[in-house]
Amino acid sequence: MSSGSPSPESSELGAQVGDEVVYAVHGIGQVVARERRQVGATKRECIVIDLATGLRVTLVVEDAVARLRAVADTTELEAVRKTLGARSSRRNGSWTRRIKESQAKLAAGQAIDLAELVRDGSRVERTEGGRLSHRERRLYRQARRLLVSELCSARGVDEDAAEAWIDAQIHDGSDD
Repeated sequence: MSSGSPSPESSELGAQVGDEVVYAVHGIGQVVARERRQVGATKRECIVIDLATGLRVTLVVEDAVARLRAVADTTELEAVRKTLGARSSRRNGSWTRRIKESQAKLAAGQAIDLAELVRDGSRVERTEGGRLSHRERRLYRQARRLLVSELCSARGVDEDAAEAWIDAQIHDGSDD
């Protein structure tokens, strides 16, 4: 654990031991320690996170500020609900452009971006007979897994309830 007053970066992050955080592509994790470690030639404040996947990650606070975020609050959950229920984005453009855009959304790890990927992927699978490419399907499934994980934490429900909530929000797009 770090001693003394917190650095400006740690105050900006606001994550304390025991807090749940979201680490973009990796999903939900819990802060298990804050400590000073030797990084190169200097001692730096670090945050240690145990991810739900079983991975333990140590980030320098400056990196943690850029890569971690709080679990979605009620305002963000409402935005996720609206996003899931909104009309799907058009599937215009080349396959490679869609993949790059989807990868960027996944890497950003924002709940609304995940909801867009889940909504659009789900609708294509349902209404177009599963016409997602292998890579698009992989991205859709990863986004869904991450969104389910965040919903479990934010809403205090199990995976089945989170999956059912997502499905209930998604419309087929024909009545929008």
